[in-house]
Amino acid sequence: MKVFILGIDSAEPDLVFGEWKKEFTTISQLMEEGAWGKIASTVPPITCPAWISAFSGYNPGHFGLYDLRYRKLGTYTEFGIVNSKIVRVPRLWKILTKAGLKTITAFVPVTYPPEPINGYMITSFLTPSIRSPFTYPPRLKEEVLKVVGGPSKYIIDVYDYRRKNPKELYEELRAKTEHDFKVIRYMIKNKPWDLFIAVVMSIDRAQHTLWKYFDRDHPRFVEDPELKDGLLNLHKQIDEELDNVLKELPRDTLIIVLSDHGAKRMYYRINVNEILMEEGFLKLKERPKSVTGLHKLDQEGLIDWEKTKAYALGAYIAQIFINLKGRDPKGIVNPGEEYSSVREQIAELLKSIKGPNGGPLDTKIFFKEDVYKGEMLNVMPDITVYFDNLHYGANEALGFNNPYSLETVKGPDDSNHGEFGIFIIKDPEARIEGQLKGLKLEDTTPTVLEALGLKIPTKIEGVSLFQK
Repeated sequence: MKVFILGIDSAEPDLVFGEWKKEFTTISQLMEEGAWGKIASTVPPITCPAWISAFSGYNPGHFGLYDLRYRKLGTYTEFGIVNSKIVRVPRLWKILTKAGLKTITAFVPVTYPPEPINGYMITSFLTPSIRSPFTYPPRLKEEVLKVVGGPSKYIIDVYDYRRKNPKELYEELRAKTEHDFKVIRYMIKNKPWDLFIAVVMSIDRAQHTLWKYFDRDHPRFVEDPELKDGLLNLHKQIDEELDNVLKELPRDTLIIVLSDHGAKRMYYRINVNEILMEEGFLKLKERPKSVTGLHKLDQEGLIDWEKTKAYALGAYIAQIFINLKGRDPKGIVNPGEEYSSVREQIAELLKSIKGPNGGPLDTKIFFKEDVYKGEMLNVMPDITVYFDNLHYGANEALGFNNPYSLETVKGPDDSNHGEFGIFIIKDPEARIEGQLKGLKLEDTTPTVLEALGLKIPTKIEGVSLFQK
């Protein structure tokens, strides 16, 4: 048996399994012939920790990542970009390599720089440039470039998508999808593999920027006949491309289609540090005269860390860090009782925030020990906040003089991430059928390992669907 996995970053189950299901011939057929259900993402539901959890079987507390960037030890606002070298848990391709099986990964997040495996690897959107070594083995790079028509035609990502002309963005995303599947089909047909994992990012970029053109309940809905079906059509393009891929697979292939998280319309952002400042948890030596990012304020020495109890990071989900003695450079909050008290106060404060019209928000609060376990628990956010259950995003900048905003320094977003993704599985032996419930991303890895006849490591936290 072989296993083929297609990841569709940000595919929302309420759309794919709901109002748009009839539009997707391939996905609908896989659902009817196999099994499907919503799958719980990580906390937070963000690309980097989510795909790592899916392909390792571990929750983020074991590898210490909670965003596409990570806070460098001994600093408050110095960040590194996540990369394959800092992933502390073995992912499927490493497990298969030890077992003597071959894996191909194409565009899977957090695989740059590529690592030696028994198989082939093409890295994803965090690849710095076309000049970077983005394949394993290295000689595969020239082969991949030839498939897409040369170096000038290779598309790592669609950049600055929040600020592009939306019609141009739509065309670029269609081109990116076509590009990715051209490479996927080539690798399937021309390279040996036992496990094939591919992830396409086009829907994620589109959800953030084209949502308001189809969703009439969106507060910034735009009537545009050219873009009203833009997001739907990008989904349909993937469905059609998937059909072409499935025709190339051996009959005994187990097929999985999943997303790392979903998407929801975004109403506003909560300026979390603005609120923490007003309530005395975050202290500034001088207030900024205009909207300024937290990192810049720190660089300019305007944050009084010796009087600050907490601060927030994050653009989609608020991540609160307590300024803890013994962990942070100028920590002032004592571990134990004081830490718990400060954390409870901040949780109550953020849960009490209302919307701009004074209405209540359905805000969810997560303390780290309630959602994470593992050796990297100490570096995880002390509090994670889903404002209005993710219909409101977050903003870490200061200087708004207002609790609400619409965009960060990177630009505006139409949608936020959702806490559930899609999961579809078609087993050639028909052992798993119907609607599935209680799924989590970590279940993906043990399911794949059991399908391939491999032993499931005892420490893996997910549960194989063959055992549920």
